[in-house]
Amino acid sequence: MLHISVSKELFDDILTTQLKVIEKEMTPYWKKELLEISIVNDTIKYDIKNVDRLKISNGLGSEKPTVVAQCEKINYNAKKNLFEIIIGDIEERKNTFISEDYKDNLIKQLLKEKEALQDTMHKDHLTDVYNRRKMEEDLEMFIGQRNANVLSATFVDADRFKGINDYFGHDAGDHALRYIARKLKKHAKLLNGEVYRYGGEEFILLCFMPKSLLLNGLERLREDIKKEMIPNPNRPISLTVSMGVAFWDECKTKENFIKTADEGVYKAKENGRDRIEIG
Repeated sequence: MLHISVSKELFDDILTTQLKVIEKEMTPYWKKELLEISIVNDTIKYDIKNVDRLKISNGLGSEKPTVVAQCEKINYNAKKNLFEIIIGDIEERKNTFISEDYKDNLIKQLLKEKEALQDTMHKDHLTDVYNRRKMEEDLEMFIGQRNANVLSATFVDADRFKGINDYFGHDAGDHALRYIARKLKKHAKLLNGEVYRYGGEEFILLCFMPKSLLLNGLERLREDIKKEMIPNPNRPISLTVSMGVAFWDECKTKENFIKTADEGVYKAKENGRDRIEIG
């Protein structure tokens, strides 16, 4: 069994399985502890010892906190010139406890990791905007807020998107969706809103802004999307969008709210595309 003494911080990390690798510099002591020396054909050969268990302690004396753990492997990292001792399952604990400060920090870290995981689950992987599920959750929350009287939903639909996929290919179509998403994220900040991919080439903006200011802002968004050409090996791609807008204070149910915005998109398409219509 190999005995290793570590600092309190490292010991707490090992105890809570936050740390799985202990690094030790290539000092004479650790060479003696971890290397077996043999002579083969008049040549000195060094091999890492076979260690199956580790006794890891913090501090000195008989009451020091100690764990006994399996040793999965010991590697030599030539780039760092150190040994990497890989810790397996903990088998025994003695005089171990975790300080309240460490517990608090660990809880904060776990909550951050949980939040990051939830954010990843709520993101559309192609465009990196929120997905439809997140939109539905946020809408449920938004309609209960005190400022829901200035809440709006805007459907944004790429015009003639099927033609882009058919003529330029699906990779170009994906590039076009990412382009729209970037523009929407940029303008969502100005419109006090959030952007979601609803499905296919459709996106939704949920914004908190008075009607006149919102419509002026959406007009700038529409112009911004069509003013740039999307690079493509065949030829640059021009892109426009049609938008349909609905206002919560005129709908009062979530279903009618989204349906009204969607109807606005159809109206915009029928009236020539590349325009904004109120549903």
